[in-house]
Amino acid sequence: SSHFGSRHLPRPRVGTCEIACPIRCLAMGCGGSCGASAKSVYVPPPQNGKESQGKAEGRAVFFDMKHSNNAARIRLWLRHKTGMEDLVEVRTLTYADLKGEEFAKVNPLGKVPGLVRADGVTVFESYVILKYLEDKYKDIGPTFTPGNLEAWCLMEQMIRCHDLYVASPNCTAPGFSHSQGAMYLSYGFHGEARGMDLQTRAAKVLELWKQLSWLDANLVGPYLAGDVVSLADFTWFPTTIFMEFMLPRVFGWPDVFRETEGPLPKLAKWWTFISEEPEFKKVRAEIYEFWQEMEEKGQFKHIIDEVAADASGLKFKYP
Repeated sequence: SSHFGSRHLPRPRVGTCEIACPIRCLAMGCGGSCGASAKSVYVPPPQNGKESQGKAEGRAVFFDMKHSNNAARIRLWLRHKTGMEDLVEVRTLTYADLKGEEFAKVNPLGKVPGLVRADGVTVFESYVILKYLEDKYKDIGPTFTPGNLEAWCLMEQMIRCHDLYVASPNCTAPGFSHSQGAMYLSYGFHGEARGMDLQTRAAKVLELWKQLSWLDANLVGPYLAGDVVSLADFTWFPTTIFMEFMLPRVFGWPDVFRETEGPLPKLAKWWTFISEEPEFKKVRAEIYEFWQEMEEKGQFKHIIDEVAADASGLKFKYP
């Protein structure tokens, strides 16, 4: 069997081994440990990013996970962008794949998303990958960056708030987690390295409320930054699926994403509008299905029990 779900994907082009490996083949053999010899061997470029002389470019390879909100923004971009099937190959990983030596060559932090550019250089961090693809292929099909400077500024601020205050722990050491992790990480299910105490959880849940409230107050409509879909919509929407699923179940929140006359009315109008668009609808189904599976495995029970047992008056339900 092949690595990273590659058995479901087309064979790579020139510059890779004859079966689908997770990353480009290394000189004198395959870096994916696939057991095949390389008919056309790709020599990785040096650290300065310069291509080796005389080597043809193949496709870029994007590494995804079904439920990853940070990877899903790039998945949305790829599905909205014309002609990407011929330029970017998608590999869907499992948790076991993240810990393997092959993927460590793509992202040493062991997280998705990751990208191997067509020239063989590896890239990680979702914002960097998204901006790279948007600029690299700006002359193909639609673009998702506003031409108006003020709309661009708003889009970038929305992405920045999401990435700094919601979706990133800003530290790779054990014991640190993003604000979104308050909805699903616990000592009981994940152990000491990824869990958090109740006071920390309450502070992170408050941060989620603050960021959603800011987004509600500042979005333009019908899309977040204006009349057309942008990178801000690709960034925020997958994360709202986490929130849609978990905030009512775990903390008793109202359905803030569907109540257009509720506490976040502008946000709800945006969400109910965009969630019916085919590619957004598809991504929602993929992420939602994963969390349904994890609910059946008991992932949220530890948090629900902790919150129910709290007698200190910590606030978890908003508004």
